[in-house]
Amino acid sequence: MRNYIVLGVSIALAACGTVTEPPAPTQLAPAATPETALRHASTPALLAGYVARPVKGPASWQELNERQSPDHKGGSE
Repeated sequence: MRNYIVLGVSIALAACGTVTEPPAPTQLAPAATPETALRHASTPALLAGYVARPVKGPASWQELNERQSPDHKGGSE
């Protein structure tokens, strides 16, 4: 019931408002006028900087982790 009261009040207030005319076509956005030419956005090169790398088999994870660790000194102990 409360929803109907809120809906009725909002409709009544909207009906009492003044009616405004829509803006003139000259004031609308340029895309809305048929005489305006469209500009196409340039598409970025999606594969720029791509380097093909060969597929390798599984390697030793321990060696990989040791090479990438911050305290890596360049040799095995």
